[in-house]
Amino acid sequence: MNSMRKKMSNPWHDLAEKTLGPDDTIEKTYSCRFEKQGGYLCLARKKMVFVSVKGFLRKSYDVLLNAPYDEIDEVKLAGRYKIDHIQKGETHLIETSDISAKILVEGIQDVIKSSSAQVEISGL
Repeated sequence: MNSMRKKMSNPWHDLAEKTLGPDDTIEKTYSCRFEKQGGYLCLARKKMVFVSVKGFLRKSYDVLLNAPYDEIDEVKLAGRYKIDHIQKGETHLIETSDISAKILVEGIQDVIKSSSAQVEISGL
């Protein structure tokens, strides 16, 4: 069982890492939906990246969100499984399915604390 715990390469994780700067690393990842598209929200030390995953046998991956924390205005808990991500005056919907949105917002809050960005966290 422990041999399975080796770092497995995930194409979505690799794409998210390529989107980051050389001095940034992913701290937390969450499976969720961004604007109705499934994929993974990756929280790095300096920015938030969402990589969509499409397809069943042949998967394709796209970066739908590449948001440095200092460009995010607010992260708001909007419901049990919904978060509003507000950036440059635009609101984007992030939806969770397997965990409560509150856990995700708290994860975002935790990672942002280590950055110097001032992001309003509301709804908790």
